Amino acid sequence: MKLSEYKNEEALDILADILEPSAKIFSDKDVKQAFEKGDKISGIKAAIKGHKTEIIEILARLDNVPVEKYECNILTLPVKIMEILNDTELISFFSSQRQTEENPVSVAVTENTTATGEI
Repeated sequence: MKLSEYKNEEALDILADILEPSAKIFSDKDVKQAFEKGDKISGIKAAIKGHKTEIIEILARLDNVPVEKYECNILTLPVKIMEILNDTELISFFSSQRQTEENPVSVAVTENTTATGEI
């Protein structure tokens, strides 16, 4: 199920549960570079090799199964990983978070405006 299909409190619970493992995957330098180049296969490979624990955490939560009881196999795993990594809402969310970190916005009004000499 895509993240956008969860509603209200269930959406909040799922987001809270997958936020940390998703952030670890999407902040990985190799994963980011591959996806920025449009090379999804390399991005998925980097995610699988470098983030097994995080992927299992996300898959278990999305399947509503405790992590310690979650099982996957070679046939179901690629489909599930592709679902996650092709979830445009998820990728957009983490891309916007990265842009915010690179270009922080100040909450002070004077820091976000240029002086015009007018009062």
